[in-house]
Amino acid sequence: MKMTIYSTKQHSRRALHEFRFRAACCWLSQEVEFLGWRLRLETLMPSVPSDPVPTSDGQGGQYAVHSM
Repeated sequence: MKMTIYSTKQHSRRALHEFRFRAACCWLSQEVEFLGWRLRLETLMPSVPSDPVPTSDGQGGQYAVHSM
């Protein structure tokens, strides 16, 4: 009986480990595919440098958060 419980527990651990490994591989594959797509997009359409954001004079801008 002990051996059956031990064997079942080991099998469950192995199955869980394999499931997590496969999920991680799937996620990583999608991440690599997305980065490849982004690189191809950037080579086809290079990004235009954006205009610099104007800085405030130190008093805080329209969205300044004031201390209480």
